Amino acid sequence: MITIIILLLMVILIVIEVISLWGNRRPLQVDFDVDTTLVEPQETATLYYTVTNPHRLPHLFVGLSLYLEPDASVREDKEFIRVHVSRHETGTNVKHSFFLPARSRFSGKLHISLNRRGIHDLGKYFLETGDFLGLSPIIYNGQITKKIICTSEKCPAEDLDFPGGEIGDISVRRFIIDDPTMLLGYREYTGREPMKQISWNQTAKVGRLMVRQNDFTTDRIAMILVNMVSTMRPQMEECLKIVRTVCEQLEDAKIPYAMMSNGDLFSIREGIGREHLFFILRRIGIARPAGFMSFESVVENCVDRRRSNCCYIVITPSVSPETASAIDYLGSHAETRPVVMVPDGNGASIL
Repeated sequence: MITIIILLLMVILIVIEVISLWGNRRPLQVDFDVDTTLVEPQETATLYYTVTNPHRLPHLFVGLSLYLEPDASVREDKEFIRVHVSRHETGTNVKHSFFLPARSRFSGKLHISLNRRGIHDLGKYFLETGDFLGLSPIIYNGQITKKIICTSEKCPAEDLDFPGGEIGDISVRRFIIDDPTMLLGYREYTGREPMKQISWNQTAKVGRLMVRQNDFTTDRIAMILVNMVSTMRPQMEECLKIVRTVCEQLEDAKIPYAMMSNGDLFSIREGIGREHLFFILRRIGIARPAGFMSFESVVENCVDRRRSNCCYIVITPSVSPETASAIDYLGSHAETRPVVMVPDGNGASIL
């Protein structure tokens, strides 16, 4: 009787093993998502992951390993880290093991932060499925399909007060309802203009969103000129921090601002508001600290496009004789003296 029971159990094990071997070779679906695509260093973002079994047979064992890049840090509690996280010189491994029934899914989320500016591929994943007895494992791998852009940090705000109230103390003279006599024309909506600027009549005529382009010559605007020198990478990283801080100060003061550079920041038209700032922070995050043309050429282009009531802010890693000459040339064509900012190790110095 015992022998029959043992044989019966062995037959059952063999049947389960054969079924699990067949089901083990049917791939699972792995999906990723993030709650944000733009962060600052050490800011927490959430990575969501889902493993789906679309088949009729269960997977008795599934092992999911996330190998995060070295610049990513896990922001979870101690118990989660003790159970699921291991750190290596090449990065961080987050591992889950679970049973996945037929036509079901396993979902999880992971809070992470990034340590430096740039565009980040978050890492790779490895998915292991096994047969019932663990004799024939199969491992799949792939890239975590989501990317996150990490913008620069901010400089200490107290180091960036503009002298003489040239910019921050000037009010923007606008009304809740724009004066129709200040209308210059219409242009296509870019996503960075306030919704109240949309002209629905023009939108209906041309079939796409159009915004009013007003003449704000009575308003103070700011033009930020960024000198990106490829031979000074550490100083350029500090300059990008200054760029972010200056833009946010101008946002707080409700002063429209534009940007010109000789590098990856390119030229960004005048604007203000959350969408405008988001676009600039994104450009700061993906910019390479390299210059593509001379700073003198940028200044000449800026002078050619000059307009009244414009304040100029020059951000440069250092002031060489050539840079000083370009700044003097800009000042000779401006209504106010340009504000020149250079990194000093603890923030920025205003020259």
